[in-house]
Amino acid sequence: MERTMKVPTNINFLNEWTGFELPRGIVNKGITGCGATTLAIEDEHKSIICSPRINLIKNKCQQHKGTLAVYGDVRNGDIEDYLRNSPKPKLLATYDSVPRLNGLIKDKPDWRVVVDEYQYLLIDSGFKSETEIALLETLRDFSYVTYISATPIADKYMRQMDWFKDLPYTVLEWSNVEQRFVKRVQSKNPINNAIEIVRNYQKGIYPFILIDGEKIESKECVIFLNSVTNIINIIRQTGLQTEDVNIVVASTIENEQLVKKLGLDYGIGVIPLKGEPHKKFTFCTSTAFAGCDFYSTCASTFVISDNKKAYTSIDIATELAQIAGRQRLECNPFRNTTTFIYNVDVGESRDDSYKAALDEKWQKSVKNANYKNNITDKDLKEESIKEVIDFQKLNKFSKSYVFYDEMNQQFSVNKMAYLNDCFSYDVQKENYLDGIKVRKQLEDSGFHVSGNEVHSDYEEQLECIIRKESFADRMKRYCEYRKNKEACMFVLVDEVMEHQCEDLKLYYDSLGYERIKALGYKELNLKNEMMNRRETYHLYKEFRAIFPVGIKMLTDMIKLKMEEVYARYGIRQKGVASHLEKRFGIRIKPAKITLADGSRKGGYEFV
Repeated sequence: MERTMKVPTNINFLNEWTGFELPRGIVNKGITGCGATTLAIEDEHKSIICSPRINLIKNKCQQHKGTLAVYGDVRNGDIEDYLRNSPKPKLLATYDSVPRLNGLIKDKPDWRVVVDEYQYLLIDSGFKSETEIALLETLRDFSYVTYISATPIADKYMRQMDWFKDLPYTVLEWSNVEQRFVKRVQSKNPINNAIEIVRNYQKGIYPFILIDGEKIESKECVIFLNSVTNIINIIRQTGLQTEDVNIVVASTIENEQLVKKLGLDYGIGVIPLKGEPHKKFTFCTSTAFAGCDFYSTCASTFVISDNKKAYTSIDIATELAQIAGRQRLECNPFRNTTTFIYNVDVGESRDDSYKAALDEKWQKSVKNANYKNNITDKDLKEESIKEVIDFQKLNKFSKSYVFYDEMNQQFSVNKMAYLNDCFSYDVQKENYLDGIKVRKQLEDSGFHVSGNEVHSDYEEQLECIIRKESFADRMKRYCEYRKNKEACMFVLVDEVMEHQCEDLKLYYDSLGYERIKALGYKELNLKNEMMNRRETYHLYKEFRAIFPVGIKMLTDMIKLKMEEVYARYGIRQKGVASHLEKRFGIRIKPAKITLADGSRKGGYEFV
């Protein structure tokens, strides 16, 4: 059952909507940042607000007094004390803490449960699907459960999950949606672009805009990637120090070990609260930022999707849409523009054999689970249980979908993990096969993508900051800006490109557009040309002093004096009078010169 609820035009946040309550079932809230979880925290019901991330739990708990954050380190006694002493308890719990709460809460009919960012039930099931399954099974004990997202899981996946088949589906329709822009950058190696962004920011080369004549610089950046290893490599290659970088990734032992490879001073960070200082560089994975709010006054947002491996792809319809709504401060003029850098080299996912391999893995897992369930020997059964548990801890369902279901005490096949593999495959194949598909996915997800790719000044600056390009390409770009866009792009060439490479201005001012173009924009050619011109200039000054305007001189004497000058500069060149005019612009005309004996001999007059 699906219904649409129109949000009144004067409403910006759901807690402003008098009489509105979060419906039971699945709620597509339509936009991020509309205050759905805030409404659940502030309403009159006893509530559990479930989140996929500890970062989000801590972030929300710090913003809302009187709530209790529940995750691994919180003791049952503390939870029971809170429940006894709070007339309207609000528990902010991670997904894996809900089964524990289920055993502590006795009056379940009086409670409501809100599962925030529920699309991560699918996205995360590649590495912790047992947690998602345990959550969903536990929630069967609660009669009023709301699953919230601004980017719901595709229907084809929802229909395959028993937990969602019969749930009502509500779409909130907003009339005053703020438009968000995305700048697409297709790249052979998006990680190199991320390195280039960091290096430019390190040099103090920031994108900026002019507001009422005032220059506003974006001195901070948030860079999203789906690989902690890539984040570590970028930090290492650019030499970022801990005082400049915030690493916001899932808090796991594996990630902590990776981050510590940078040095003992480095660690997994948290997202600053409103009013707290932000570091120049924030690196995030999508598994860490979900639902969290950023309050930077000037950060630009960059999303890097490196599609060489399926799990590092950024899903446009879910993750990118979430990222684009995370910067909350209206005073940040860069908050509604996201730069999306991606490649379309999706490798194995071009081949349908990948999907066939997943289906084969599923069938083998079904047979394996059935076989293990038929084991009658008690010792052998216990050995098989331990073997499967240890195997999946190590392999995270990459080899098989078989797991041991503690709740039902039987071997089963992990459909969540299978659907996650299918989802990752579809993200690549549907999103990244080519640039046209990327654009369609962006438009379908509500982003503004300009039809003719005309860039604003800010976007042009980003183009310079993002690209790792050859000198010739950069020189050509600079020349075209100077020649064709002198007035409107002056700030760009002056504040960005000339900071990146000071020689650009020197070459252009000295040689001009046409000569640089004739030399192919190549740095070696331009250097040689400049050297030749400098040498020519010095020779000109010498010859002008020796051959002033108005004097006459015999041809042989001109040749001799020219060769003396050449010799001082180490130039092995014969003196030729006509070269003075051709090469140095010293004008001459033939003249007859009277010698001491009264005879006349040929020479030149300098005019």
